[in-house]
Amino acid sequence: MTQARHPVNHTVTRDADAEDWRRRSEARRGRAEEARAGAERMREEAEQERSAMFQRHVETEGARLIAEEGRITGEAQRQEAEDARIQDEDLRRSAEMARLAAEEARRAEEQARLLHEDIRRFAEEARLHAEQARADAERIRAANEEQRQILEEMRETVRRYEALLARNG
Repeated sequence: MTQARHPVNHTVTRDADAEDWRRRSEARRGRAEEARAGAERMREEAEQERSAMFQRHVETEGARLIAEEGRITGEAQRQEAEDARIQDEDLRRSAEMARLAAEEARRAEEQARLLHEDIRRFAEEARLHAEQARADAERIRAANEEQRQILEEMRETVRRYEALLARNG
């Protein structure tokens, strides 16, 4: 038997296919829109994350710069403190040298005073020795004068004896 073809209403089929195609298209569009929205959300989240990372980087860099400035300031303060310590040490040395120089000057002054005292004492001793020498010279001169007179008297006596001997003689 031969099959008979029944006329099929292709418009209904076509309308059903079109409706099906439209629903699938709508579903695809919905999924594409959701995917696009999801991608947009992910892009926004990534942008927020990137912005947050950049903000953390800026904050970290700021903290690093502050720490570096603190380190530099600390180093500068340490250097200033070291310079001040060196200046204090130099001043202390200068003061010590001045104190030693003053002590040396005091010693030299004391030694000069002692030497002056010795010189005064030696001058007094020299004056006494000179006075003694003058007194001794005066005694010697007086003794010499006395001896000269005795010799003169002895000569006179010898002349008288000679004259007496010559008369008696």
